[in-house]
Amino acid sequence: MRIYLLLALIATLWLSNCKKDENPTGSLVEAGAGVLVTNEGGFNDGNASVSYFKFEDKSIEQELFAGANGRPLGDILQGMALVGETAYLVLNNSQRIEIVDVNTFESEGAIEIQGSPRYFLPIDDETAYVSDLFGGAIHVVSLSSRAVIVSIPMPQSWTEQMVKVGDEVFAASPSSFGQAPNRQLFVVDSENHVLADSIEVGLSPTALVQDAGGKIWALCSGDVDNGTPGGLYQVDPEARVVLQSFSFPDNNIGFAPRLAIDKAGQRLFYTKIDLYAMPVNAAALPSAPLIPADGRDLYGLGIEPGTGYIWLGEAGDYKSRQMIYRYDREGNLLDEALAGVAPNGFWFY
Repeated sequence: MRIYLLLALIATLWLSNCKKDENPTGSLVEAGAGVLVTNEGGFNDGNASVSYFKFEDKSIEQELFAGANGRPLGDILQGMALVGETAYLVLNNSQRIEIVDVNTFESEGAIEIQGSPRYFLPIDDETAYVSDLFGGAIHVVSLSSRAVIVSIPMPQSWTEQMVKVGDEVFAASPSSFGQAPNRQLFVVDSENHVLADSIEVGLSPTALVQDAGGKIWALCSGDVDNGTPGGLYQVDPEARVVLQSFSFPDNNIGFAPRLAIDKAGQRLFYTKIDLYAMPVNAAALPSAPLIPADGRDLYGLGIEPGTGYIWLGEAGDYKSRQMIYRYDREGNLLDEALAGVAPNGFWFY
């Protein structure tokens, strides 16, 4: 009898160990079950982080990277890019891109960038482009070797958001410090990694999205110093011409204007102090905001793919943890939670 009991105990322990081996660390993130929040952190504070809000129980988990790896993520998390089950976390002031398994957030290495990396755009299975705040270049990164292989010189020091259309990449370049004001949207040949052309839009193009018809929308922030307003510009990427322009009534645009589009590519969202929504076939800018700021510094913006729900993050003092908000398509508040320091983006896996 004792032998049978001993054998049963051994079998139970063996099965238990097998189950643990199937998933030794456990998944922190489940596909479709929540939203990842990039928290920028404070400049030179080294407290950038990623939070995870779960739709079902409305709980939020903090510090995914630090919890999985036992070390801080870094300084100024500019944004994230998801490629399959791999997440690329762009750390501006740390001058690197952390690579993690999006399910577990365990580190899979890093890409060092000698500059101030801003946005990460996958070009193909092997290559990605990384824009730069001060470097006057777009960096071409090999995903297999995890290194910069070449840098494409750009006319402006500051390169920001990018959109790929066919074999071309359209890059926004806000007016750079110490340079003449910029109105050009730059076109890069992504096969040969060279600057190919430019398109004149509004003053200081900052953010880009592509609509359902393949047209590019550029949010231009204008110039606060000389009082020149920005606006929204619709660009035909093939003809390389501006199709429509919508100038803002004033230059009161806020510190970091955001632009997003729903999954269908039919409805634009942008921040200009408040949050505005606009169909891509609209004849004029909206006359009233969809979601008023009500004294908040709206900073992060994301659109939930399945529902079209709107996510907003609050900048606050860039030192303390701040709130994130989830609204329905009509602008009614659904959920809110306390995230990390300066939540600047929302990512759906």
